[in-house]
Amino acid sequence: MSDKEKIQIELEVPSKALHIEHASCPNGHSLADESIKINGKPSFKVKVKYEDQEGFMYLDPIYGSYNNIEEGLSIPKGAVLEFYCPECGVSLKEPDDTCNLCASPMFIFNLPNGGLVEGCLKKGCMFHKMKIVDSEQQVSRLFTNHNLDSYL
Repeated sequence: MSDKEKIQIELEVPSKALHIEHASCPNGHSLADESIKINGKPSFKVKVKYEDQEGFMYLDPIYGSYNNIEEGLSIPKGAVLEFYCPECGVSLKEPDDTCNLCASPMFIFNLPNGGLVEGCLKKGCMFHKMKIVDSEQQVSRLFTNHNLDSYL
């Protein structure tokens, strides 16, 4: 978009209106776990560290729904967690962003076509956001397909 003005499009998506299918770590490993389903859909598995505890958390794949499952952990509300890829161990912490509500660190999941989902790492904070990278091709594809499924 060299000679054209770049625009940012913001969409307000009602909670529980989108199902995210393809989330990955920065190294490209899928976080989807077919063996643990939440709301009838494969969850997203992350390795979790909190103080001296380590375990797994299965995150609800419905954007804006929080029916998460903890495995091997006892985490109090308000605790700030650390998320890691269960396959390669890379941190899922977003280094350049903090929560708009509580200033805690954020996690980041990569989506297809350059998009991402970010969420607060404080248990009980419900702040999250989704970004679909802006480009002519993606905006054109969005309006051509009339849905967001190809980005989730």
